[in-house]
Amino acid sequence: MESIKILGKMTVKQVVTEGYKLKVGQQVQAEINKMTEDIAAYEKEMNKTITELTLKAHPQVDQVRRQLNAEKEKLVIYKEQLQMSLQEIADMPEGNLVETGEGNFIQELKVGDHFPTNTNCEVILKDDIIIEINR
Repeated sequence: MESIKILGKMTVKQVVTEGYKLKVGQQVQAEINKMTEDIAAYEKEMNKTITELTLKAHPQVDQVRRQLNAEKEKLVIYKEQLQMSLQEIADMPEGNLVETGEGNFIQELKVGDHFPTNTNCEVILKDDIIIEINR
């Protein structure tokens, strides 16, 4: 065998720019809007369920109400976390690097090559364009 391919780990980092903050901010805002709709739909279903159970004089209506409210609170907390993330994005200093993902890459090794001591690499992006690849 003259060569072999190995898998390496790749970390992707993004240079913070106005464009990056705008793009990520829009993604987070879209998620916040979706959560607002989800919470409204959940409340509507929750109220309908509680009304039905109350009309049927269900013995565990209070327990069901507590469970439904606890689930709703989880949705509200997630939405609040997204809103905090939106502010954190706006406050990011331009020029800083933020980790945006990771993946794998294939590297070919041939007989006679020096074995790499580091099979990891880092890809730096600026506005989604590769500006640097580091080992």
